[in-house]
Amino acid sequence: MRYAVVTDIHGDTPGLRAVLAGIERQGVDALLCLGDVFDCLVGKADVPRHVFRSLDGVFDADPELGTLLADARTVRGNQEERITGLVPPSELPDWALPLLFADTEIRTDRALYRHGHLMRWREPEPGVWSPVPGPGDPRLLLHGHHHRSALHLVGPGDEDCVRVPFGFGREIPLEPGRRYVVNVGPVRGPRPAWAVLDEEASVLTHHRVGDHP
Repeated sequence: MRYAVVTDIHGDTPGLRAVLAGIERQGVDALLCLGDVFDCLVGKADVPRHVFRSLDGVFDADPELGTLLADARTVRGNQEERITGLVPPSELPDWALPLLFADTEIRTDRALYRHGHLMRWREPEPGVWSPVPGPGDPRLLLHGHHHRSALHLVGPGDEDCVRVPFGFGREIPLEPGRRYVVNVGPVRGPRPAWAVLDEEASVLTHHRVGDHP
């Protein structure tokens, strides 16, 4: 399977449209979304004091996000979990429920797809973070949450990892038997990003809007 993977949309509908336009030209088999589709307007520090008054005081519920991701397999992120903890169930729009209450991960024979907020993280170099895969996890971990396109080679111990240089739009063959952690990169931002993983060929490509014709 050849997957296009997006994450960290944070309510940026135009950014998602631009990313999906790029993906449409890439001949993928399926679209995966790794969470934080929405942007919770209530910060973590304010959650204990928050009193619900209206949906738009918690997040911008743009139905187009549901339409754009209707065919995607999705996991939930920390933004979705915060929203569902703040909004009474009866106030949540029906179209948003599959995104708000998605599973926490997608597993295939070759890869694990997660948002990243439920994992333990390490800082292999200043300012660059990478989650620690579990001992029984597949050799490829793709995640969101850190808002940076990156690729790390793990091992020989799970605590050890080194960043692998890459260029946007350039295929990277992944070595057989080695373990990798892939930070997909965020949709929200000045240069919306995504990744394409061909699981059978073990080839990864990071992409970014503006780097393609």
